[in-house]
Amino acid sequence: MEEHAQLKGIPGAESVQGMSADDLRGLVELISKHGVTRRFIAESAGYSGSALSSWMKGTYGKGGDDRTFELALRSAIERILQKRFFSGNKASGKFPRLITTVAQSIFTAAQSCHQQGLMGLVTGPAGRGKTTAAEMYAASNSGVVYVPSSPFMTKKHLMSAIARPLEVDAKSSYDLLVGICEKLTKQKSLIIIDEAEHLSLDLLDAVRQINDWSGAGLLFIGQEQFYTMLAKARRSHEYLVDRFKLRMAVRDLVSSDVELLVSTEIPEVNGYVSEFLKACGGSARLLETLTYNLRELVEAGEKLSPRIIHDTAESVKIF
Repeated sequence: MEEHAQLKGIPGAESVQGMSADDLRGLVELISKHGVTRRFIAESAGYSGSALSSWMKGTYGKGGDDRTFELALRSAIERILQKRFFSGNKASGKFPRLITTVAQSIFTAAQSCHQQGLMGLVTGPAGRGKTTAAEMYAASNSGVVYVPSSPFMTKKHLMSAIARPLEVDAKSSYDLLVGICEKLTKQKSLIIIDEAEHLSLDLLDAVRQINDWSGAGLLFIGQEQFYTMLAKARRSHEYLVDRFKLRMAVRDLVSSDVELLVSTEIPEVNGYVSEFLKACGGSARLLETLTYNLRELVEAGEKLSPRIIHDTAESVKIF
């Protein structure tokens, strides 16, 4: 059994270069428990998953000491930490990216679409962490393209957004489609389209062809009106709507999510979880704003209480 350094928490990217090899192994183990696969870590460094497994055991290269591998691994982990914001972003008031129940639901849906080449959709209220979870999955797994949609997107815009990370360059939408499919057929792939409620049926049909031609999975994430639009369109677009094989609905944050997130900034949250949950109404976005405002008050000497949580929540609410 592998035994590595036990880190208390995931450090910032800036600390990676100064770590010992043992600490680095402990970090690989730690972040792999937070949704980042070891295969993704290895491939980000330009190596295979088996190479990383050997290095973790100390058997890679002669005597387990390969400086080239270690340097590549350090750089890869730095990039992963920066992209995932594991240590949070206090300057902009952002929670560390942790796996809440909402994130776990989206990870489950994404994994099914990714591995089985399915078309799926996840819907839920705004502000619950769907986008964060989608970005986390894309930042933690190979062969994933994440695209946020927009109400101003044309077919060419959407195809270009999918093609860009795949390094596909073409002038027409059709040539972009062909180039995208050529790239995606080489591995198990997934395209995540976020804010899918902005997509028209024509755009949805265009993306559907990627699934037909390449076998890549497609996951559409949006608000409930996206599902409503599909349900209403089923009679006229049955060939399109019936392609969806997976649907998942996410709801509000639960108590365990609140405790997980708030405790990263306010350790004294124990005993006040229900007040935080009631104050934020299950919204990760409001909880984040509430937490960072309360953190400033706590650091200034205020003590947590149901009253201060309620008053602060009311002060940061606009509607």
